[in-house]
Amino acid sequence: MRISYSALETFKRCPLKFKFQYIDKIKTPKSKEAAFGTLLHSALKILHEPGLIIPTEEDILKFINDNWDTAYYSSEQESAMAFAQAIKIMKEYYAKNYPADFNVLALETPFEVPIQIRQELHLITGKIDRVDKTADGALEVIDYKTAKKMPSQEAVDKDLQLAVYHLGVANRWPSLTQEGRGLKTSLYFLKHGEKLSTTRTPQDLAATKASVIKDFEIISRAAKEAKFPPTPNALCDWCEFQKSCPYFKHKFKEAKIFFNDQDVKALIGEYTKLNQEIDERDKRLKELKADMSKFMDQEGLERLFGDDGYITRQAIQRFKYDSETLRAILEPLGRWQDVLKVDDVRLKKVAKELPAAKRAKIEEARKLDKEYKILSLKKSTKSGKK
Repeated sequence: MRISYSALETFKRCPLKFKFQYIDKIKTPKSKEAAFGTLLHSALKILHEPGLIIPTEEDILKFINDNWDTAYYSSEQESAMAFAQAIKIMKEYYAKNYPADFNVLALETPFEVPIQIRQELHLITGKIDRVDKTADGALEVIDYKTAKKMPSQEAVDKDLQLAVYHLGVANRWPSLTQEGRGLKTSLYFLKHGEKLSTTRTPQDLAATKASVIKDFEIISRAAKEAKFPPTPNALCDWCEFQKSCPYFKHKFKEAKIFFNDQDVKALIGEYTKLNQEIDERDKRLKELKADMSKFMDQEGLERLFGDDGYITRQAIQRFKYDSETLRAILEPLGRWQDVLKVDDVRLKKVAKELPAAKRAKIEEARKLDKEYKILSLKKSTKSGKK
C-alpha cells in the first residue's frame, strides 16, 4: 500500500471522507481557506528559493496581489479582509525571516517512509514545505500553518505529522541525519508569526512506526470489508463532502414529491420545544424519536436539519469480557482476585500494569454485548431572529 500522510490523517479523522476523497476521487471546489493557504505557501517558496537575487518585500506583496482570486469569497468585503490579512502576514514574516539568514536545503520536497508489515513493504508519502541546514550541521523541518489557533507545546511534542516528517527526512538524507547531527521539526504559525519546535527520540520514532502499522492494518481491513463509517469531528463544518455525508446531506435535500420535507422540519421544531419540558412530556419525545429514526432509516440519514437546529443519531456500543479467558490470563499473574466481578474501570486499572502482550489478549476477550442508537439535539443560535 502507498498512501500519503494527508490521506492517513483523513482516514483517522473520518473514514467516509477518506473513501470519498481517495477511493471514489470525488472532485470538489477548492475552499477559500485552502486557496488562502496555497497562495501563502507559494509566496514563501518564492521568497526562500535559493538564488543570487533575494526577493524584496515588494516582490512578494506584488505576487500576492497579482495572484489573488476574489472568486473564492462571497463578497468584496470578505475578499478585501482576507487580502489585507495575507498582506499583513507576509509583511510580518518578511521582517522576521530575511531569506539570507537561512541555509535552505530544500523546498516542497517529497518524501517516503517505508513501513514493513510482515512480508509486505508499505509507503507513507508526503511533501515537506521547507528543510533548513542549521549552523551546527543539523537539519530543521519547517511546516507552515495558517490555522487561527496555536496548539500547546505538549501537543506539538506528540504531533504525528512531525514524527512522520522526521522519518521521511531521515530516509531521504540518511547521511545528513546520522546520530549526533540532530533533527528538529517545527510548525510555523503564519497568522501569529510564531514557531513551535520539537525533537523525537528513537523510542518516539519506534512508537510512531508501531502506530502507523496499526493504521495501515485498519485501513486494509476497511478496504476489504468496504466499511468506511462517517465520524463526526471538529472539522465537519468545513468538510467539502457534506452533501454526500449521512450526517449532513439532509441539510441539502430539495423537496420531493414522495415526502413532505416541511413536516420533518416541523418535527424538529416541536422536538426542540419539548426538550425544554422533558420531565412533563417524555412520552411525546419518545414518539418523535421513533418518527425521526424511521425517517432516517428510510432515507439513509444520520442527521436531520430543521429551522431551529439539528438532530444527530449515534450508535452506542456496550462491550463485555469473556470471564474464562480473562481468568486464564490474570490468575497466573495473581490478579484474578482484583477483578472477580468483571468491571471496565477496575479491569483497565489492572491492565495498565500488565505487559503489552497480556493487554492485547485482554482486548481480544472484549466482545460487543449490545448496541443501540440515541438522538441528541443541538439548537441553532440565530442572531436577529424575529
